[in-house]
Amino acid sequence: MSLLIFNVTIFTNNDKVGIISNGALAIEKSQIIAIGPQQDLKKKYSHFSQIDGRGRLLMPGFVNAHMHFYSTFARGIAMQGSPKNFSEILQMLWWKLDSVLDLEAVYYSALVPAISAVKNGITSVIDHHASPNAVDGSLDKIEDALVKVGLRASLCYEVSDRDGQAISDAGLAENERYIKKCQALKNQDEAHLFDGMIGLHASFTLENNTLEKAGALIQNLEKGCHIHVLEDKADQKVTQKKYGMGVINRLRYFQILRPETIAVHCIHLSEKDKDSLAESGAIVVHNPQSNMNNTVGRTDIFGLLERGIRLGLGTDGMSPNLMNDIRAANLIHKHDLRQSTVGWTEIEKMVLQNNPAIFEKVTGQQVGKLEEGALADVILVDYFAPTPLTADNFWGHYLFGIADALVDTTIINGKIVMQNKEIVGIDELAIARKSIEVAKQVWDKF
Repeated sequence: MSLLIFNVTIFTNNDKVGIISNGALAIEKSQIIAIGPQQDLKKKYSHFSQIDGRGRLLMPGFVNAHMHFYSTFARGIAMQGSPKNFSEILQMLWWKLDSVLDLEAVYYSALVPAISAVKNGITSVIDHHASPNAVDGSLDKIEDALVKVGLRASLCYEVSDRDGQAISDAGLAENERYIKKCQALKNQDEAHLFDGMIGLHASFTLENNTLEKAGALIQNLEKGCHIHVLEDKADQKVTQKKYGMGVINRLRYFQILRPETIAVHCIHLSEKDKDSLAESGAIVVHNPQSNMNNTVGRTDIFGLLERGIRLGLGTDGMSPNLMNDIRAANLIHKHDLRQSTVGWTEIEKMVLQNNPAIFEKVTGQQVGKLEEGALADVILVDYFAPTPLTADNFWGHYLFGIADALVDTTIINGKIVMQNKEIVGIDELAIARKSIEVAKQVWDKF
């Protein structure tokens, strides 16, 4: 597609340029080919298809650095009993739910939040999936759902030994198959929407032989892992009792923690753990809403960032919409530390700089900036700044204005996915009705 978007205020997320007033952006196929004053670009690209932004804000789409699409069918579900701690939440809700998902449920549990993501300006997602009784082909089903919407993603299957070695091995095989599939397709097209990682649940549900196999896959495929790390104290307690070492030391021993690996949560870290994690080069993703919901604690984002750890932000399945976790992250650290000024620059860095850098690290694709050569993942937002908007004060505008504004248009990989707030080729009502049918079947099994 050849497309020119003009009559917009552009937030480039590029330190050299910042904000462009009365700007325009040109897209050719999957890439941004020009950005600048609209009077210049309108002349040069007059033959392109055109969108008049009508003074709206044009900015990069957002990256959700940790998501669980499969959590969709937990919405409104009735649990038998009330869990008293995080271990019981896993046993009474999540492990029961993922065990009754079939491939049709996997598809619809991905399709529904993918629609919501696009409507809320999320253009790239790093997902972590589990369906132990429907492992083979499950990542293809998620991909099918995301293709229908047009969302970009990195996918993985959550390997765990809680359901036995056969299912654990099937999960490793699913990751390996999907990664190889994506690698082959990206060799043909660098802008291919999908990539894969090696998904692991958490140290306390993974036997030594499984971690050894995962470590071998990392070496063979040159891909990192996507794993929950010390979300709850039980992870450390069980790991220490069963294997005679702490979580961080164990994951480093099996070479799971490395620069391409995403370690999710990392709440219950000692100071030595933080140092070791930094030495490994692993990525960490913070999920404040989920952590508050599960009452598991608060990640020390300041201690991690001070050590040079690349720290991003995700939603952990609470919602596909990152905006809620951005605000939660902005508030939880202020509230807990009783310091109104903490977290401002840190959260801004995590969202605007680190999340795109994390996606690029695990997929090789440059997103999150509006500049020549970057992939054309952009959103047009109904935001008309009531006070001066600059690169220096953008984050204040975002938290207290842009976050509440509706996304009018979402473009992913140079393709218009949503325009005038309608997703191309999607009948949301029909999809919701079918999803209800599938959800009822899932709930009956649950």
